[in-house]
Amino acid sequence: MKKKKIFLRRLLRNKPTQISGVSGSLSLGEYGVISAEPGFLTRNQREAIRKLLARRLKPINGRYWVYINHFVDMTQKSKGARMGKGRGAFSCEKSPIRSGQMLCEFSGLEDKAARELHSSLTKKLPINTSFVYDELYK
Repeated sequence: MKKKKIFLRRLLRNKPTQISGVSGSLSLGEYGVISAEPGFLTRNQREAIRKLLARRLKPINGRYWVYINHFVDMTQKSKGARMGKGRGAFSCEKSPIRSGQMLCEFSGLEDKAARELHSSLTKKLPINTSFVYDELYK
């Protein structure tokens, strides 16, 4: 996934404290994972989510959707640098996550297997998450 080119790359690092304006309801899948607290996810963590979903759902022809797309460049000074002399170099790219934001959806699993998949997904993330499911499929 190629990063979109923007004019000013060195943005301020404000932690997303607001509640997500997007509803936490499912739109495509039977089950979903919602963030329970605000924070940041890196590209590697997004890729870990995608790989885990693909590895578990591909053999049974399940489907998944990952909703983490917007990444912001983070800067960091080198270890021995003194104060001043401007902003640091780019260190990584992170995606701001609000509480209540849908991280991913998936379908094609039984209820128990879906809950196990959620617990293994949560172990790979630095934020707390909640498991949601669609009442229509029950």
